Amino acid sequence: MLIKILLIEKDEHIAQKIISLLEPMNHIVICGCGTSWDDSIELIESEEPHIVLLELNLNEDHGVTLSANLKKRYPQLHIIVYTGYDYAPFFNQLIESGVSGMLTKSASATELAELLTAVMHGKTVIPLHLFQQIKLHRSEHDKHYWEIDLTPTEQHILELIYKRYTNALIAKKVHLSESSVEKYLRKIYDKLRVRNKIEAIERMQQDQSFRPVSQHYKL
Repeated sequence: MLIKILLIEKDEHIAQKIISLLEPMNHIVICGCGTSWDDSIELIESEEPHIVLLELNLNEDHGVTLSANLKKRYPQLHIIVYTGYDYAPFFNQLIESGVSGMLTKSASATELAELLTAVMHGKTVIPLHLFQQIKLHRSEHDKHYWEIDLTPTEQHILELIYKRYTNALIAKKVHLSESSVEKYLRKIYDKLRVRNKIEAIERMQQDQSFRPVSQHYKL
């Protein structure tokens, strides 16, 4: 697969080094180098690159701003932040802006080629130390019921709710008063974003297969 690359780089000497690094790769074509927003747009319009290699620290705009603006204008364009600066402090912002990958210029030619190829196949490459910091943020409504932050007692009560236990039976099972059970139920309903036992059961049944809450937390 032939990959057309556009550089956005303020330093001409560094741009030449990048070109020298990529030129030996037969499947890659450098279709230009932009140093500003205007000439980058002109090159994108005329050359239609697959991937932009973007320096994070530019004179006129920060790379985070520029990448976000480019993705809004060209949603299909892949942007890889290829920089001599530490991009870790901007990691989340860059992901939100829509970039397809990030790499420092200290990386080897092989690492750069692997990232370019991965991006063209709908994948990316993330350094392990950054991957380990990634957390998936979802609303409570979108989580599976066993992913909700429930205490062990709440987990047990929820399992009993699914088994259609009455409040009196739940109280005996967990060794609490009925009034305490009712307080727990209100907390559980709030966490599950439901109003009553019926809706709580329906929430659990939304999953394709039900297992007791306690089993999910033992995984």
